[in-house]
Amino acid sequence: MSDEPLEPRNHHRASVAVLLSSGERFGPYFGGALARWTYEVYRCLTGQIEVEVFGFPTAPGDQYPLPHQTSGVWRACEVMARVPLLRRYEEELWLRALFSRLRSFDLIHIHNRPQWIPLLRRFGYKGYLLLHLQNDHLGHWKADMLDALAPQLQGVAVCSTYLRNTFATKSAAMAAKTRVVFNGVNTGIFHPREELREPRTIFFVGRFDPEKGVLQLVQAFAHVLQDHPDARLVIGGTTGFGTHKETQYVREVRSKASLLDSQHPGCVQFPGYIHHDNDLPACFQRATIFASPSLFQEPFGLVNAEAMACATPVVGSGRGGIPEVVGDTGVLANPEDTQEFASALSTLLAQPERRARLGRASMQRARSLFDWQVIGEVWAKFLGEVLSSSA
Repeated sequence: MSDEPLEPRNHHRASVAVLLSSGERFGPYFGGALARWTYEVYRCLTGQIEVEVFGFPTAPGDQYPLPHQTSGVWRACEVMARVPLLRRYEEELWLRALFSRLRSFDLIHIHNRPQWIPLLRRFGYKGYLLLHLQNDHLGHWKADMLDALAPQLQGVAVCSTYLRNTFATKSAAMAAKTRVVFNGVNTGIFHPREELREPRTIFFVGRFDPEKGVLQLVQAFAHVLQDHPDARLVIGGTTGFGTHKETQYVREVRSKASLLDSQHPGCVQFPGYIHHDNDLPACFQRATIFASPSLFQEPFGLVNAEAMACATPVVGSGRGGIPEVVGDTGVLANPEDTQEFASALSTLLAQPERRARLGRASMQRARSLFDWQVIGEVWAKFLGEVLSSSA
């Protein structure tokens, strides 16, 4: 990657403020995908730009090593977010508290909050605004709303073509400013270790809720056990970042898993929250197959790319951006048809040569498309385009 600084007009080196949502911490344990993307990409660009991240207070020992700022109004924002009549003003209060610092930056990179763009313009921000979407926040906007937003910003980044098509097809002005920039993988820690590979382990990790298809996966696994009675299903994850609640859904999943476990002792395991950097790579490296049974239109599905980087073939749903991530290096099946999903898992478990071939192809795909250095280069080019446009 070039070390040439990115320069706005009339400036030595571009300064960028990254806005996480007011509730996201900037660290690997309690932070989410937005915090990770911000750290991994901007650490690749520290020689080219000046960057500061603004988000929820994060303990120094838990924080990513990039400059980070917050605001003392976060406590008030937490209270307001829980009061229906005040909730609508919470984000405006957060931005107002930060604005005296934000106004000095050349560019503000806004994660997942399109409504912040007109607010910042109303406060008097004159610089470059870049909206970065990891979720479908614009799909419900009408064409005239999108057309009105387009002149207020200089660029829109989305994590998949699927996500782009949820709104860009309705507004030529927004489409012209929108680029697909994939999410990334740290291939330094997510890489194959075949000496750890287990012969019959299906692994899932993700948020423990209905849209992720955990219940359907357990139901499919019941059919897998008929063909592979020695198979094991490992379900990692909790209901929130580093926190877990025993919801009715969790209890239902555990109940069905317990029934299977009574017939095949130890066949289903729940390790709980898995530390992303310290423990997750080994989970992928041990797994025979990674299962991604999302029921909703997953905008990207980062865990699929991380599994691929470890040469672990993916059996996933063909929804949202998952097909863009997996390409032809995995298997797509309908998770709501548990027989179909089970068949995909069982067939791949029985085909070690095919698994090895898919694993090698998926690793190569991950390294060429999703390595953070690759994403950093794509992002630097996009920033250069934005900074050369009219603010």
